[in-house]
Amino acid sequence: AFLVGDTHIVQHAPPIPKMHKPAMMCSEHDALSGPLAALPRSESMDVNNDPRFFSNNVIAKRLAAFQTICVVASLMVGQSVKQMFLLEKNIDITTVDGVVQYTGFCLMCIVFLLDLTTVIVLIQQLFMTFRLLTVGPTGFEIAKSYYLNPNIVTMRHMAVKGFFFSLPLFIVSSVCMLWTTFSASGSQMLAIPVMVVFVLMAFLLWFINAKHASIFKERYSLAKIHEEPLINHVESFSSRSRGGWFGLDV
Repeated sequence: AFLVGDTHIVQHAPPIPKMHKPAMMCSEHDALSGPLAALPRSESMDVNNDPRFFSNNVIAKRLAAFQTICVVASLMVGQSVKQMFLLEKNIDITTVDGVVQYTGFCLMCIVFLLDLTTVIVLIQQLFMTFRLLTVGPTGFEIAKSYYLNPNIVTMRHMAVKGFFFSLPLFIVSSVCMLWTTFSASGSQMLAIPVMVVFVLMAFLLWFINAKHASIFKERYSLAKIHEEPLINHVESFSSRSRGGWFGLDV
């Protein structure tokens, strides 16, 4: 708007032209197909080619460790399902062999459920976190808030602990099924040495997992103790700078 003499003239800005897709990029498949339109509505995230998406960060490095666990858990799911279907259906729980066989079957079911939960939880979190990392300029902060959400953290830790707990259970269940196989052929005595080795290995795996977790917690606590004086010093220095007569000098 501007004033010419006594007349007040209002000049409107020209409308912004709409961005149309080039003709060579148009396709008959741009519109949603009829059968797909009946499905629940879904929208994809924006795609922004930010160079920061390709740089390494802490979250990506942590997720790489969970990818390894997810692969091994998937293999365990397949093995446990295979063992469950190999079980004979004529189980007589009034006998020792029947009780051992049914115990092994129950343990294998627990292994299957624990590993399946691990796969589902970790795949969901890997998928969601990587999507949030590439959401835009604030992708890292958004992904960090998702990764450190108490519900997400609890489910992730539960899944990982369940996976490591399923490994000794898998060995014990294999012992039960091994006894059933040898008992069917009437050679139980040959199975006893192997069963002892398997049971000892199950306890060894449990001890290895517990020792690793204990040392990790100790090292993590030590790292926090060593960094606490530095963090307190930086915070105190920042508070003095903000509380000065002239405020921040930079």
